[in-house]
Amino acid sequence: GSDTTWMATLDVDEYLILVGDEYTSLRHWLEHITETEQSTKILSFFQTRALPNIDTMVPYDGNPTGVCNGEINDGDSASSLLARHKWGKKLNRLNGTDVLKSTCVMKDPNKTYMETYNCEPTVHPKPDSYAWRAKKQIYRPDFVLNHFVHYSLVTRLILDKPLKESPRFAERRPYERRVNELTEGYLLHSKTTVPDSTSQWYNECPQKGDTTSKKDKCAVGIPAAEVLGEKSLREKGNIQMSSVSSLFESNCFRHSRVLNEWVPKLELALRNIS
Repeated sequence: GSDTTWMATLDVDEYLILVGDEYTSLRHWLEHITETEQSTKILSFFQTRALPNIDTMVPYDGNPTGVCNGEINDGDSASSLLARHKWGKKLNRLNGTDVLKSTCVMKDPNKTYMETYNCEPTVHPKPDSYAWRAKKQIYRPDFVLNHFVHYSLVTRLILDKPLKESPRFAERRPYERRVNELTEGYLLHSKTTVPDSTSQWYNECPQKGDTTSKKDKCAVGIPAAEVLGEKSLREKGNIQMSSVSSLFESNCFRHSRVLNEWVPKLELALRNIS
């Protein structure tokens, strides 16, 4: 309606995460944009698919599938493989080793999707080269007349300046700009990694010191000791070296704001509902 200032359409597995200390809510941030950036009509969040943090997952206990049959021979288990590795001596001191004995893993039903998928595959800001393709947008409906999933297809400029050439899948500045992922916010995409995709993840994820395996084959998140912080690309964080992930090469980064603020707030809100 005519009273709508900003609009967005998000999937249920997408979270808009505020970062920094300047804004207390999305409304607060958007009010600031409205007051200070009158020419800005589209705010674009670049997107990458987050990985499920292995330290938050549990053994698959659903119906047997082609690759997740729940049966695993001791000689083929990750525990057995790691026992023959130089890191194997740590196994008896680790927490959550059940995931090493299961063919597949799944999300812990007692944890939120936000906590499980708080593992970004790249540092921030996200790569320009590909993260723009699945961007999500908050836009002003008096400027964007037709929007489809990721892109603003028809804008007021087409009516006002029909002969002016516009970039593909984007509007020129100042009408569209990318959200600053270090000082404003970012999009956490928690698209589900199904158990079948995690089959024998411990064979696909490189162990510490293994330079022969490729990280892009690893379907689960191995969190780095560093976390994404508010004022820098990486900020030293805490990771329990007694966790299963400590045996493998990291392939993703948790965000400190999600870890310390937004997950607890979400858990509290869910408890109040129930």
